Amino acid sequence: MMKRAVQGIVGIALAVGAGAVWAHEAHEHDAAPAGQAASTSASGEQTLTGEVVDVLCYLSHPKDGIGKGHADCAKKCIKSGLPVAIKVGDQLYLATMTDHNPANQPLADLAAEQVTVRGQVMELDGQHLIAISSIEKNP
Repeated sequence: MMKRAVQGIVGIALAVGAGAVWAHEAHEHDAAPAGQAASTSASGEQTLTGEVVDVLCYLSHPKDGIGKGHADCAKKCIKSGLPVAIKVGDQLYLATMTDHNPANQPLADLAAEQVTVRGQVMELDGQHLIAISSIEKNP
């Protein structure tokens, strides 16, 4: 089950990152056409506070894949393009930027740190994502 969860999260995150450039140009930000449901369930602009995590390490070894002891590895993984998320309690929010660019560059040096992010939160099929508009490192 853990393997499927890792594959699902990584697949979604890679699709978000890899398709970010063309996806921004390929769709409209307006409501879905009449008679069609929107593809995501958006819960709107929110502020979240949590830890910046490298998704693959966290899901592969949850006890050791987070926290200050994992910071160097997480920074390396996030900088290399692996999925990045904000862990708020028991919930992971995959992270991207509001301009549809990956959040890896702005979040990599904050790996294992507590941050407060603001952005558009979306949920679909049990997956959560935040399209970040602002990032603040917590003291």
